[in-house]
Amino acid sequence: MLRWFKSKIRNSASSPAKDSPEANGPPQPRTEVYRRLEDRVDPTESVVSVQSSFKGEIRGQSGAHILGSFEGHIHSEGLVRTGKAARIKGNIHSPYVILQGNLEGDICSARQVELRAQARMQGNIETKMLAIADGCFFEGQIRMAGPEDQPVRFNEKRQPDNDRII
Repeated sequence: MLRWFKSKIRNSASSPAKDSPEANGPPQPRTEVYRRLEDRVDPTESVVSVQSSFKGEIRGQSGAHILGSFEGHIHSEGLVRTGKAARIKGNIHSPYVILQGNLEGDICSARQVELRAQARMQGNIETKMLAIADGCFFEGQIRMAGPEDQPVRFNEKRQPDNDRII
């Protein structure tokens, strides 16, 4: 009986023809689904460490991780995140931003912004999605509508009822 069981296991193993790429067609590009912003971390991101200060501009396709002091603008196509001790004076242009430290400036052209509990921000935010944690300090304006979005206007069709007693 054991011999029969072993032969069944060997025969049920996938054949090389099924596993070959030629049999399945060309490989499909894999799209990554991210549940959290931190999952977007790129191993090639720029880092300003805790005991460092930087004055200038950061531009790149990868993300940036600011842990120390930074003065200038950040233009990134990846995730820009700051540590709890970070101090930034300047604007951040990035699709994804996580703020834990201090920012004196604007966050522009963002798809998703998170202001964590330790964050202190003075500036404006332009984004599609926003999360603000309890304990965060924010002073500024938030713009979430896109330029193509127009407010919906309603025309009142009902006539006021003056005889109605409320």
